[in-house]
Formats: sequence, C-alpha cells, structure tokens
Amino acid sequence: MPLIIVRIPKRVAKRWVLRHERDGLDEYKISIFLKLQYELQHYEWTPEHLLLFTMHFQKRGGQPMKANLWVRERKINDLVELILIRGHAERL
Repeated sequence: MPLIIVRIPKRVAKRWVLRHERDGLDEYKISIFLKLQYELQHYEWTPEHLLLFTMHFQKRGGQPMKANLWVRERKINDLVELILIRGHAERL
C-alpha cells in the first residue's frame, strides 16, 4: 500500500475551504475524506484526467450538502500525492 499525502494549495484553502468552514468543512475533514476514498477507490475519472470525489455532509444547522472535489493525482515511486484543484458545494 503506497503512502498517500493530501495537499490543499493555499489558493484553494483561502478561497474555497475558508468560505465553507462555516458549513462544517475544514482542511482536516477534507484531507481525511480524500485519503480514505482514494484507498477504497471511490472516485470517478474526468476527461481532464482528474479524480472526482463526491462528499456528502451536513451543515451545522442540519441542512444536507454535497461537495464535489476535483483532485490531481501524482505518483512518485511508492508515494501518491493528491492535490485538491477545485471544489464545489451545493445543497441537496
């Protein structure tokens, strides 16, 4: 099993993650989700050769939400680096 590292660039963290922290998303939850779903191979390939993860969660008020996370995969020997490219959250 390869070592998996999840990176969230500052640009994405400041724009998208910070905006949705009040909804219950934060960098820790996103990175744990991406790592586990990658290990379980629960993702889709996009035409741009990105991995698409779908995360369901609840806002603090109880409203169900869905977040789509586009991730670039880089493999270096026995190391896998997952880089969050963009995200989109919406109500269900």
